[in-house]
Amino acid sequence: MTVIQSNQKIAIVDDEAELAEATGWEVEDAGYEPFLVVKGHFTNVNDLASVILENTQGAICDNRLTNSGLANFSGAELVATLYDLKFPSLLISQFVEIDTSFSIRKWRQKIPVLLSRDKANASSITKGIEACQQELSGHLPISRKPSRTLVRIVDLDQASNEPVVDAIIPGWNPDKAVRFPASLIPETIQSDALRKGVRLFAHVNIGADNADDLYFDKFELAPEPDDDDGLA
Repeated sequence: MTVIQSNQKIAIVDDEAELAEATGWEVEDAGYEPFLVVKGHFTNVNDLASVILENTQGAICDNRLTNSGLANFSGAELVATLYDLKFPSLLISQFVEIDTSFSIRKWRQKIPVLLSRDKANASSITKGIEACQQELSGHLPISRKPSRTLVRIVDLDQASNEPVVDAIIPGWNPDKAVRFPASLIPETIQSDALRKGVRLFAHVNIGADNADDLYFDKFELAPEPDDDDGLA
C-alpha cells in the first residue's frame, strides 16, 4: 500500500484547469505538493492510473472527466481502479447529488471518501487521505463495513439511457428509497430481479449515515416472504 507523508505529491485529476489549481491550493495548505493532471486524452483508465502511480503518492480526482476530453471514463472509475492498486485517492464533485445514483454508485464500494467540491479544503483532504490509508490497510469504519441485508425494489427508471433501480433497504432506513444502477445486479438474475416488489439480498454498508455513502454488492434473490419470517 502506498503511504502518503507530508511534502509528498498528490495528483489532482480534473478536466478544468482553474478548478484543479484551486484544489491545488488546498493541497498545499494540507502540507502536500500538487501534481496537476489537466491535459491529454486518456481512453484507458489503467494508462491514467499508471501516470498517477509513477509521479505521485496519492490522488484527488474530479468525477466528471469527459466534458473537456481529458478521459472517456469517470473519476469514480479511476478512484476504484486506484483502490484496487492500494493507492489512496479521494473523489470530489460539484455534482454529488446528481451523479451519486449512477456514475458514482456504480463504483462506490471502492471509493472510501467522496467530497462535495465546496467541502474539499485542506482539513477535509487531510482527513480523507487518512481515512483512505486506514481502509486500504484493512481497517474499515462501521460506515463502510458491508452487511448482508434485504433490498426491496420499489421502482425502475432510466438515467443517462441506462436502467436504474429505486429500492428500500429496511436495515438502513425503511422510509427512504435509494437509487442505484441496475447493472450492479448480476445478469444471471436480472430477468427475475428487475421487477417492482421483488426482494433481494445484498451486501450493503448499512452503517452509513447518508444515502450518498451507500454501496451495493453480491445481490441474490430472496425467498418469497412469509408472514412469520420478517420479510413481508
